[in-house]
Amino acid sequence: MMKRMTLLAKRDGLATSDFRAYWAGPHAQLALGMDGIVKYTHNRVEKVLWASDVEPAFSVDGVVELSFSDSEVMRQAQASAVGTKFIPADEPQFLKGWTLCVVEEQGDEPQEQHAKVLIPFHAQPEARNQMWVELQGLEKTFGIRSVLNWTVTTARRESLWAEPVPPSGFVAVWFADVATAHEAFEPESRLRPILEKYTTNGVAYLIDRLCIR
Repeated sequence: MMKRMTLLAKRDGLATSDFRAYWAGPHAQLALGMDGIVKYTHNRVEKVLWASDVEPAFSVDGVVELSFSDSEVMRQAQASAVGTKFIPADEPQFLKGWTLCVVEEQGDEPQEQHAKVLIPFHAQPEARNQMWVELQGLEKTFGIRSVLNWTVTTARRESLWAEPVPPSGFVAVWFADVATAHEAFEPESRLRPILEKYTTNGVAYLIDRLCIR
């Protein structure tokens, strides 16, 4: 499985409700014209639960996840008229920023609907394996579920703003409820020290998830 995770920043002056409506409406229908999409998810940012810096390091109103069965299927989708022409032409209708990360995924999403937190970060490649070991340890101890998405390639749109330094990866964490998600980023939590140990510029976004496919 290959996955694209794209950080989206809404167009200046556009209301959040209008941004989400256009993204889930006309733009999503256009994206579904690409062949080979196995899974299509909108991660709509509700609020920042924690940031390792005083100000969040990323400008994000949403993160779109597109999964394909393999790299060749993804390449063909991206090379189609929808991927190369129609989608890029439509994006300025609701976006000012677009930063693509193609990621390798470790872990499995839960089947049940839980409170989701998505954490983009910067990190050194050698941190990947040990961070994943410690995240798995939390799963066994506290019953949370996590997925580590590690960036392998990035891209930007010439017509849109992009993050100056794209994320090295994203941790997705699922909690039993929203209150538990808030507690996980308190100073005495067990999750925050792992993030602070292995990453910089981490930002924990509480997500309102919309599954398109």
